Amino acid sequence: MPKSSRAQVDAALSAHQAQLQQQKAQNDAIHLQVKTQGEIELAKIKAALDAKMTVLETHLKAAIEAGKVQRSYPPGARKARDGHHYLPDPNRPGKHLLVVHHG
Repeated sequence: MPKSSRAQVDAALSAHQAQLQQQKAQNDAIHLQVKTQGEIELAKIKAALDAKMTVLETHLKAAIEAGKVQRSYPPGARKARDGHHYLPDPNRPGKHLLVVHHG
């Protein structure tokens, strides 16, 4: 291969490599930009979910505390093995009425 032809090939190769490096740099910049935008969006979503979880935890704690309040039972009510409270039924001797709390 003549020297001038070799020089042209080397010049073309160098130009092509420079173009590839420029394209790689552009692709890296785009990738970094997209990655950063994605991380920002994920942080927003996480913050929103954390806020919702805080509200839910607050409601759950309040519900648990409300459940700890002792309920009063009518006089004569007795707790059975099933955990419910019963009163003797005045209209049916030997039978019992289940005590039900409303509200």
